[in-house]
Amino acid sequence: MSVQRSQSSVKPGQKAAYTVQVSTENNGSAANVSVALVAQPSSQKPTFTSGCAKGDGTAACTVSSVSDKQPADLDAQIPVASSATSATSVKLTATASIVTSVKWTPPSASETVAVTAAASASPAKTSAGGSASETTLPLGPIPDLNGVSSSLIGAGNASSLFPAIVPSATPNSSPAIQPQGAKRDAQPVSDSSALGLGKPGLTGQVAGLIALALAIMLTVTRLSLRKRFGKARKQGS
Repeated sequence: MSVQRSQSSVKPGQKAAYTVQVSTENNGSAANVSVALVAQPSSQKPTFTSGCAKGDGTAACTVSSVSDKQPADLDAQIPVASSATSATSVKLTATASIVTSVKWTPPSASETVAVTAAASASPAKTSAGGSASETTLPLGPIPDLNGVSSSLIGAGNASSLFPAIVPSATPNSSPAIQPQGAKRDAQPVSDSSALGLGKPGLTGQVAGLIALALAIMLTVTRLSLRKRFGKARKQGS
């Protein structure tokens, strides 16, 4: 008889798995062998999961026959309850027995699996509630980051950040309009012309009008000369 554990530790809510092996000694064999399971603490209920001729799912298993050359391998488990937070280990004990008239001591074996406490991880706070790991920068200069210093610009007069703008001097009046040395606020003479001859736009318009008048005069003169010559020819003929 032997019991082997499948893992060294489990947590509450998990199952501690075992393998129970039953065999005989001295080239003997046995039939209808009964194997019973007991767990410590007793509040945990062990069961067979496979290998039994009868009794899978219970704590009592029946094996048809075993021998030293053909042992019976039985799978068992102890489901550790989620509420068993005070348990530090679970122990499985398997005891084999047969019906016989000979007085004997039933063989048994046991194995222990540690129960470790489940890690209590508090849920991380959302951004709405704020997280303890968040770092809030104070108002004012920002601390040095990787040796590079930076600071915030405080509120105040920002005129020093822009170049000064100086108004340019008022240009002198055109010599064609005002004589040199005349006051800027002097009123124009009543007999003076409203058109300034010093302005290039007005000068071009006046020149155009003069050219147009000359062209009209030349045209009229030419027409009148033609009429006179025409009358003279008619009278001479």
